[in-house]
Amino acid sequence: MIRAVIFRLHLSVAVAAGAVVFMLAATGAILSLEETGTGLAERRYFVAGVEGAERLGPEAMAAAAGFAATSLRYRADARAPVRVYEGRDRYARIDPYTGAVLGIGPDGLERFFEGVHNWHRWFNVSGGSVRRARAVTGAVNAAFLFLLLTGPILWIPRPVTRRSLANVILLRRGARGAWRDLNWHQVVGIWSVLPLAVIAATGVTTSYPAVGDRVYPVVATVVPDAAWPGPVVLGEMEGSDDSPRAPETDLAAVLATAKAWAPGWRTLTLNVPRPTDSEVRVGVQGGRAGQPQRAGMLIVDAVTGAALEWESFADDTPSRRAQQFLRYAHTGEYWGLAGQLLAGLFSLAAVLMVWTGLSLAVRRLRRFLRFRRALRG
Repeated sequence: MIRAVIFRLHLSVAVAAGAVVFMLAATGAILSLEETGTGLAERRYFVAGVEGAERLGPEAMAAAAGFAATSLRYRADARAPVRVYEGRDRYARIDPYTGAVLGIGPDGLERFFEGVHNWHRWFNVSGGSVRRARAVTGAVNAAFLFLLLTGPILWIPRPVTRRSLANVILLRRGARGAWRDLNWHQVVGIWSVLPLAVIAATGVTTSYPAVGDRVYPVVATVVPDAAWPGPVVLGEMEGSDDSPRAPETDLAAVLATAKAWAPGWRTLTLNVPRPTDSEVRVGVQGGRAGQPQRAGMLIVDAVTGAALEWESFADDTPSRRAQQFLRYAHTGEYWGLAGQLLAGLFSLAAVLMVWTGLSLAVRRLRRFLRFRRALRG
């Protein structure tokens, strides 16, 4: 009786939310390739013959872009172009040795992934509809979590024998039609249920702030807070506060300080200060995107280039650290490339589960309709 009730609930929720779960899983699988895909595409802008050449300073780089620069992003690879941003959505790729503009972004691939992001988060709507769309995707994540929790109850065979257990944990060769769909649905579900439950649960916390506010304090107790790099020792770096002040902002000194401070840096984002600013904020990333424990913000004196303050992952509140961890655990980015690829693989598993589940539901509906016609005939 209980199993029958769970089955009906499972079936009803699957039919109601299946199409949206399919969309979320498909877009999630695509997004797992974003960093790798855009990174490979960026290589076509790499410059050659840089050995012994002198790099342009940040001011010259900003001027070469031809617009009012708000930030400059440097990569550790000496061949990589420097991105000069105007706001958040427009940037120019600049040859760091000649100042030539190599391209204006975002390009087609980045716009494609941006569109996929928008579909994944809020059905690509805009304006006031975004909040309602996020509520829907959050509800569907919760529905998917329900399906993942009730699925194993239905998949466990009765009675449990070696043969019946093999039918739900191993793919059956030669199966056709409904038996094939059921076998795929059960086997993929059994092997994917735990990582997919993590993906769905973290999706719920990011969609509903009220849920996140209750979850973050709990998760914070297990999120590591190791700082990267070690704590800054103010006044001991070249260009400390006791150095004579130059007459104007020296972005080259700021950049040199940031590079010296984080020798293992992967990207540096230098925010161009306003004329009245006395400090420059430099974002430092030591790992792949999505690893906040390997990132921080270095605050540097705009004139002397002295390091003033270091804000790292460890300095955030426990709840904030938990929020960032869950955000990037949802995409697998927290664990680097391997985590992203696994998240993409399990997203594809969810696509297959939805497809086979809806196929079984359609087959069941057809049998029901044929039965009703037979009774009437």
